[in-house]
Parts: sequence; C-alpha cells; structure tokens
Amino acid sequence: MPPPEPGTIADISGAPKSTRDDEAARAAVVAGTLQRADVESVVDGGLGRFLTHVAIEPSLSAGKFSGWSIVGLQPPELWTGVDLRPGDVITRVNGMAIEREMEAFEAFQAVRQAPSLEISYVRQKQPRTLRFTIVGAPSPSLPKAPDQAPAPAPTPAASAATPSAG
Repeated sequence: MPPPEPGTIADISGAPKSTRDDEAARAAVVAGTLQRADVESVVDGGLGRFLTHVAIEPSLSAGKFSGWSIVGLQPPELWTGVDLRPGDVITRVNGMAIEREMEAFEAFQAVRQAPSLEISYVRQKQPRTLRFTIVGAPSPSLPKAPDQAPAPAPTPAASAATPSAG
C-alpha cells in the first residue's frame, strides 16, 4: 500500500483521511464538568428563566422539525467555555426528544437528577455533542403532596345505625 498523501493520515482501513476531518471528528464531542448545585439552581429557576438567556427558533429540514436553532446567547460571558453558538441546532438533551413543549420541559427537569448533561446538536450540517459530567450528588427531591382522594360519603346504613338524640 502506498504511503498517504502529505497532509492526510491513514485510518485503520488504510484509506486516507484528511487531517482537517480528523480534527473535526475530535471536536465533535466536547466534554467538561458542571457542579450539581449550579445545575439544580438553573433547573429550579425554571425553563422560562433559562430561555431568557438563549433565543431559539424552530429549525426545519425538508419541511420537518429538525431541532431548535440558536439565534442568540445572552449574556455572552454566561456562555464562555460552552461550545454553542448562533446557528447551531439543538436536536436532543440527554437522549430525549425536545420537539414538543412538554418534551423540552421533561428533558430540562430530568437534568436535575441526571449524572451528566449531553446536548446533541448540529453545526454546519455536522452532528456534534456536548457532554458535561455533573459533579456532586443530587439533592433530595421535594416531597410530593399526597393525592387527596375525596372522603367517602356516609352510607344510608351507617346513618340509620347511629342513635338519634332525643
């Protein structure tokens, strides 16, 4: 097999692969860490509050929803070190679909207890992934109020058995 052309590297199959493609593949997955307390604070603040920092609009491909296109990230310093930028299209969060409002809300809430945050997105037609390990144990969930079943109505037999005052 002849040596690869200058500026390319050979993959295991021996087919040449450009250095630029290899760098793009390595950049396709970006990893980092997040502190659990910070994640919980954002989730507890609510999806609506979070969305005040990221402007999005639906992205369509061949007339079908393909994800949420980032229009703006505000303030920019909040997003330092996060490999997202306007034009990126978010497709999934922790493997969960986010097409419908309820799906996006559930994915957002699930991050509070998740061991990591994984954001799947597309940049310039190339799939990419952001992965953040969430450091720290989740806080206990807030207790849910017990289901309030209506009290059973007294039966006629029970009221007939009750002695009357008189």
